Amino acid sequence: MRELLKALDESGKPIRVSIIGCGRFGSMMVAQIRRAPGMTLSVVCDANGQRALDALHQAGYDPAAAVTTSTVSDANDAIRNGDIVATDSADIAIQSEVDVVVEVTGNPDAGARHCFEAISAGKHVVNVTVEADVLVGPMLKQLADQAGLVYSLVYGDQPAIIEELYDWAVSLGFEVVAAGKGTQYVTDYRNGSPDDALLRYGYKSDDDLSGLNAEMYNSFLDGTKSAVEMCAVANMTGLVPDLPGMHTPPASIEDIPRLLIPKEDGGILSQKGVVEVISCLREDGSYIENSLRWGVYVVITSDSPYLQGCLRDYGVPMDPTGKYGLMYRPYHLVGMEAPISIAKAFLYKEPTGAPRGIVAEVAAAAKKSLQPGEVLGGEGSHTVYGSIVAAAQAKQQRLLPIGFCAWATVTRPIAEDQMLSYEDVKLPEGGFAYHLRLVQDGTPSDAPRVG
Repeated sequence: MRELLKALDESGKPIRVSIIGCGRFGSMMVAQIRRAPGMTLSVVCDANGQRALDALHQAGYDPAAAVTTSTVSDANDAIRNGDIVATDSADIAIQSEVDVVVEVTGNPDAGARHCFEAISAGKHVVNVTVEADVLVGPMLKQLADQAGLVYSLVYGDQPAIIEELYDWAVSLGFEVVAAGKGTQYVTDYRNGSPDDALLRYGYKSDDDLSGLNAEMYNSFLDGTKSAVEMCAVANMTGLVPDLPGMHTPPASIEDIPRLLIPKEDGGILSQKGVVEVISCLREDGSYIENSLRWGVYVVITSDSPYLQGCLRDYGVPMDPTGKYGLMYRPYHLVGMEAPISIAKAFLYKEPTGAPRGIVAEVAAAAKKSLQPGEVLGGEGSHTVYGSIVAAAQAKQQRLLPIGFCAWATVTRPIAEDQMLSYEDVKLPEGGFAYHLRLVQDGTPSDAPRVG
């Protein structure tokens, strides 16, 4: 890859990248792309135009040199001149002469629309908004495939890193017993509020928290983000949740191959081939030493006692029976690793992870008793949290995906921790992701076409 990227620089034709969304993840990408070989930042976009300029400044660009324009034509002139376009218009970010569009808004409805429109405009798509992927990723991938384009989840975020470990293991002939990520979680966090999420996450009251999204950080803590990410992994790999909501046990690295194995071998799983999250916190909130707080893992086994012994001989953490081993990566570097997805999409026409189908869903569950007329928030809000369930259960019970909750109105009483169904709410009209989901599920006949 590095030689191919170097050749692009030498030819004067680097990969032209457009980024939509300049929060923490997007700002990391802006800074890393400035230093990555073979690609150039052509458009940086945020609904708050000043945030786009701030991201450029933070990355080491001169924001005063960025071109601000209201037309695609002028943006194209700037791109051909080698300039960076800073804009608050997603249309300019998508329709301009770029090769790869990166969606980083974190908003499932906007994310679905931006990905769809980018594919329609003939652009490869790297999707950071995994909330949109678990809603309509299979449809987006199908449309991209039909157009000869790449739809990809982003390298550096946990789902694509887990997919890489899973692909490594299966390609070698190992059986994957469990795959997942570390996080910080205790049961009390499930009903947590965004009001104090940043403090619970570890920030101090005198830190500058103005640029951080409290609801997003609350979703990291209340289990929703973990459910979304493991749903994406399930849809990419075919692995399933062992039970609704997963186990989420507290564990050190050494504990993982002892816990995440079948019950008959001393573990907690009722089956092999599952997605699972582990916590770096005990239920009393104390930290576990040598945890996988920032990392990802796969638990693997082999039907060969000889190979099982070889894993142990080469230092792989094993369970007491010696049958199950742990391969893990201690860190994921978020937006700093995203250029790998951009390069793979452009150079190899391959994703760093994309859904194969709908294996799991993230159902909305009530954080408190809800009454008719209450308006719901979305991911990380005061009202609901996300719980991963098997797709068959979600379909049978018509469970409401958490991605459709924002601004939905409750229509009948809901008990605390009850999973919501479509019949429990009135959804707001005009949602693009909801329409695309209906198309994905085969409901209407007016399927959108690329081109």
